[in-house]
Amino acid sequence: DVKESLLNESDPTFHLKNKGITIIAREVNCEDKSKLEVIFDEGNGIVDGAHTYEIIRQNREECPDNQYVRIEILTGIDKDIVTSIAQGLNTAVQVQEMSLLNLDEEFKWIKETLEGEVYAGDIAYKENLNLAFDARDIVALMTLFNIDLFPDGSKHPKLAYVSKAQNLRLYKDNKDAYLKLKPLLKDILCFYDYVQQKSQTLYNSAHGGRGGGLSFFKSYKKFKKKPRKRHQLVFTDTETEYKLYDGALYPILGAFRYLVEYKDGADCCSWKPGSFREIKKLFDEVGGDLIYATKNTSDNHGKNPDAIGKDENHWDNLYNKVGMSYLQKSVKS
Repeated sequence: DVKESLLNESDPTFHLKNKGITIIAREVNCEDKSKLEVIFDEGNGIVDGAHTYEIIRQNREECPDNQYVRIEILTGIDKDIVTSIAQGLNTAVQVQEMSLLNLDEEFKWIKETLEGEVYAGDIAYKENLNLAFDARDIVALMTLFNIDLFPDGSKHPKLAYVSKAQNLRLYKDNKDAYLKLKPLLKDILCFYDYVQQKSQTLYNSAHGGRGGGLSFFKSYKKFKKKPRKRHQLVFTDTETEYKLYDGALYPILGAFRYLVEYKDGADCCSWKPGSFREIKKLFDEVGGDLIYATKNTSDNHGKNPDAIGKDENHWDNLYNKVGMSYLQKSVKS
């Protein structure tokens, strides 16, 4: 317990048992040995250790003089990579939380649903397993299609990209909302691969461009000194030359939340067009335009894939494009 360790005067080792607080700031000025001036820009602040900070703040008067906390202040950090730094620093905590949820059998239904699939053994549910995916990834992908938590275009599941830690908490607190996606889970995972595999060619066909050269596509072609390889697509057991960075991919997947619904009287989700085949067909029709919209957002953010995934207007734009495409198709049929 962090508070108990902090207030234990007879054991002055709090700084050894707690990893401390990490802060991002513009600059630090040392006026003398007893005083530091820390200057913050907008978006700066604590990126790791907020819980520790809050406990210290609440118990400041009771805290023994012989207890210390380690504080690390990072300066000169590009604001576009702050999220990535925070995610990296918090990974250990996220993985531990994932393992605890696994011990409580909170992922049991996911394992049972995916049992027998070729990729079932490629998903880790506890720490220290070096596999292609883990439970945090699966939860994040389900968040993208969750119409209980994100029922319309007024709010988007951006946190699926921004914070896997928040996703785990969301899952823990709203498990029933995720269970309702059980009939679609396999389709969602396959769609993750399908979008990766088709996006580059759909963009080229629709806009006559060279999609593979866009900054939010990964390709071994861009690393000329490395051996020529292809990306493995685990859920469909295929390969592709180009993959999307998650910052570009997640808003596209989240846009197809528009096509999830409850049929009359049903307590589980289903595809609005009737089948997963129709979902893929719709992506074939609108995918090129979604990548073009992603390109425009990327250009506006200095071609930074991370910034794409954090742009609320971009999520909104793609969601509306998918909705409009579906409605137009419905009218024609």
